[in-house]
Amino acid sequence: MTVTVGSTGADVVGTDNVAIQKAIDRVAAAGGGTVLIKAGTYLLANSVRLASHIRLRGEGPGKTVLKKAPGVKSKLKIDADYGEMIATVEDASGFAPGMGVTILDNGNADAWKPSVRTIVSIEGHTLHFDRFLQMDYSVARQGQVFNTFPLIAGFNVEDVQVEDLSVDGSRTGSGILDGCQTAGIYFFHSQRMHLRNCLARDYPGDGISLQFVEEPVVDNCEAEGNAELGIHLGTGALRGIVRDCRVHDNGKDGLYLCWRVQHARYERNQSWNNGQDGISLGHKDTDNIFISNSSSGNTRAGISFLDEDATNAASRNTFEGNTLEDNGRPGEPGYAIRIEGETRDLKFVSNTIRSRRIDGVVVQPVGIYIGPKADRIMAGQNLFMGEVEKAIMDESQGGHNQLDEPHGR
Repeated sequence: MTVTVGSTGADVVGTDNVAIQKAIDRVAAAGGGTVLIKAGTYLLANSVRLASHIRLRGEGPGKTVLKKAPGVKSKLKIDADYGEMIATVEDASGFAPGMGVTILDNGNADAWKPSVRTIVSIEGHTLHFDRFLQMDYSVARQGQVFNTFPLIAGFNVEDVQVEDLSVDGSRTGSGILDGCQTAGIYFFHSQRMHLRNCLARDYPGDGISLQFVEEPVVDNCEAEGNAELGIHLGTGALRGIVRDCRVHDNGKDGLYLCWRVQHARYERNQSWNNGQDGISLGHKDTDNIFISNSSSGNTRAGISFLDEDATNAASRNTFEGNTLEDNGRPGEPGYAIRIEGETRDLKFVSNTIRSRRIDGVVVQPVGIYIGPKADRIMAGQNLFMGEVEKAIMDESQGGHNQLDEPHGR
């Protein structure tokens, strides 16, 4: 079945998360089908929560726009403790029942420590939530509540499609939260989700985040201007495909692999002008392949491997036919590829590395940097162009690297 949502002439009439959720619930009750969100701007005060076997479709990015409600925040007035289902704030005037919020403090502000909840009722200055808090949040550590939540969310779902729409984070006045628990589009503990032709922009966190997932596909999507990461697969993401995506002008990394991203394929993606690295790999991100991607103009490196010990390093990854250009900034020279930690068994084949002078400075002076603890790095048939000052800087002490003579023109 197909259920439509829109401002007029739709099966469900409305332009907010309540209307979209009503359509999803109706389709889910029938065993699955399509929710078509007609062209228009929809103002979301809480997440649109997906169900299994649902296809959530718009009429095109820029036509169907799901936009976060304006930012609301307040400091805690009383400590909010683990196991409580309330938080008492200094100013409750901007909050409302049904609103999605995050509770955190300066000691519990990242990864899985904040609590992302829904307000079910308000009494005076006290917000009542749908679930208990997962940490202690204190006034002394500047505890606060603000209305950041994933705009589209899938929890414990399978066989889901999201396509042909935009999510707009409306960052002004919104609290920043990393993508471990929220993003513009967010999936947790789910299987076989397919994101196609979606735009995630200006979110106060990551653009797209997929955590504890299997067989995710992110296809022809764009992540632009988000406060944290562009596209973030992490926490045991298995057998993912990220292809033909454009990831740019995000606050930190463009394509970010975090904590056990394994057996994934990244193909024909473009990552540029991000605040840190174009492509970043770290803790146990192994057995992935990167083909025909480009990474340019990022602040630190085109491809970066984090400093991990041998049991946790991002080993056994292959890079073939990628283009890495002008990563770094004048005064902060960068690298096309930077390999740190006890990283092993990497292959770099037939990649193109270009460097130019910007304001008289070569911003990407080093092509491939191999740190002292890395070993068994293979680099062959790579093309170095322009003003690369050091094609391969090998500081490895392992003695098992296989590095062809650099080619260039």
